[in-house]
Amino acid sequence: MLVSDVMTRKVVAIGPDTPIRDVQALMEQRNIRHFPILETRSSAEPDALIGIVSDRDVRLVGADHPRAPVGLTAADPISRLMVYPVLTAHPDDPIEETAKVLRENKIGAMPVMDEGRLVGIVTGIDMLDALVRMSGVYEAASRIEVEVANRPGSLAELLRHVAARNVNVSSVMTTRGDPDTVTFVLRVATVDGHGLARHLRGLGFSVPWPPDARLDVSAHAPRYSGRAGDEDDGSTHEA
Repeated sequence: MLVSDVMTRKVVAIGPDTPIRDVQALMEQRNIRHFPILETRSSAEPDALIGIVSDRDVRLVGADHPRAPVGLTAADPISRLMVYPVLTAHPDDPIEETAKVLRENKIGAMPVMDEGRLVGIVTGIDMLDALVRMSGVYEAASRIEVEVANRPGSLAELLRHVAARNVNVSSVMTTRGDPDTVTFVLRVATVDGHGLARHLRGLGFSVPWPPDARLDVSAHAPRYSGRAGDEDDGSTHEA
């Protein structure tokens, strides 16, 4: 999945001379948290991206907060508050690389640029939406975690056994606990996830999820008093 698959294309941008109070009002009216700031160039060139501002930046202006900007008022232009230079993404960037940049730089959004032109914006919420879509949770499926050796062919072997049960796999994700093992999180097109898990355990696979549904029948069986037809209700019976 690429940035172009999840980005917002109808971007609302503002000019550098827009008063901070107007930016705050626009954010509230349109429920927007980030504004790219564009500076007009000649008619032959696209507007230049010169900054970005977030709702958090705007809310701090005039606030009684240790991080509130000093000497700024709501009447000042947004150019005095904007963040620059701006980290940007490209429409063809993989979303996992973009998510990494967002996380490492602790930012909530990145304008998307193509040949010097602003074509979209991608946010942390977009990354969460992409994760949900990639995980396949919107499809009717069961979730299974299988831990295997971290070596070539482990996933192929696992999928071969799943396919042998005539079960389709809608998504595959991974987690790693140590260098020697890898856990594959599968979304499988069956309502009998426990049955597939039991089958894989029987083949020697480690299946942390779903838990083994088999119960100790003896521990849950009803107790009887010894007289036919009487169930033991926990009270003491004398002969």
